[in-house]
Amino acid sequence: MKKRIQSGFTLVELLVVIAIIGILVGLLLPAVQAAREAARRMQCSNNVKQLSLALLNYESGFQRFPPGAVHAKSPRAAGGSGNSFGPSFYGMLLPFMEQTALANSLTWVGRSPGYVSEGGAGPDNAGAANKVFVLAAGPLPMMRCPSSAGPLDNGRDSFAHYAGVAGCVDPVTFSETRLFNDGTLGLISGGGMLTANQAMKMGNCSDGTSNTMLLGEMSGRLERLIPGTYSFVAASGTEHGWLMGTRVNGVPPSLDPAGSGDERVFNTVSLRYSPNQEPFANQLFPGMGSNVGANNPLNSSHTGGVTIGLTDGSIHFLSENIELETLKKLATRDDGQPVNADF
Repeated sequence: MKKRIQSGFTLVELLVVIAIIGILVGLLLPAVQAAREAARRMQCSNNVKQLSLALLNYESGFQRFPPGAVHAKSPRAAGGSGNSFGPSFYGMLLPFMEQTALANSLTWVGRSPGYVSEGGAGPDNAGAANKVFVLAAGPLPMMRCPSSAGPLDNGRDSFAHYAGVAGCVDPVTFSETRLFNDGTLGLISGGGMLTANQAMKMGNCSDGTSNTMLLGEMSGRLERLIPGTYSFVAASGTEHGWLMGTRVNGVPPSLDPAGSGDERVFNTVSLRYSPNQEPFANQLFPGMGSNVGANNPLNSSHTGGVTIGLTDGSIHFLSENIELETLKKLATRDDGQPVNADF
């Protein structure tokens, strides 16, 4: 009588096959993750490209770029004095971002049209009137880097992940005197293309449009902006959204001629530190903060750098190892200094 020969894998063979599959999966996963991040980074670059085109179309229509942020002439409180929060450059760009309906829905005259959480009752509270439309619109995809793990909003404001470049701070090879010094917020520059309360023309960019930044990415997280924690930094302030501008009515170095005591300028950045630079343990760098930090560094969740947009509309991935002085030259419209073409 013949013995039946059983076919199939032995236990040892099955274990070997499982081990081989595990090794292959382990080899493939990093490649899949890298491909996904490459796609996200490409989308981030496309976002900056679309925003840059919106800025250039605005310039073509008005023969000047929008200010980085503006104030509103109405006081924050009924019967009060001073100015309230106007919109950032994002508010002015809405019609050029295929958001004309949203722009037409917003109230631009009255108290704090840029601050959707402005308190106080009254028919002149433009911020409160705008809140329902801003929340209904939700986070606008063009303003968000898909690699960021940061929050979309804080329940009242939708954040933007790209800041207007207002200039630089403390350069070595040239002089920058257009600086407003606020001991809490840091140094606010007026040497860039998107500055507070000032609309720049192409002619103001004497360094050349291919040597001057318009936009810089701020989508990553920096440790210890709140000591002992991580904090996501969205366009110079996580506490307020993309519509928030400023309430001061001057330009650096005389940013606050009325002496309001509130010199915050949202959605712009004055470059002082290298991209993705972390503060020291338990020691914040000057000008860094979570509510607003005029000198928060450009940052991202991409490996090795951040996405930037130049005034000529070109998009670049800027290495976090760039020389700091080169970065400051790129942030300034008229320093007269040559820039290394390989930045």
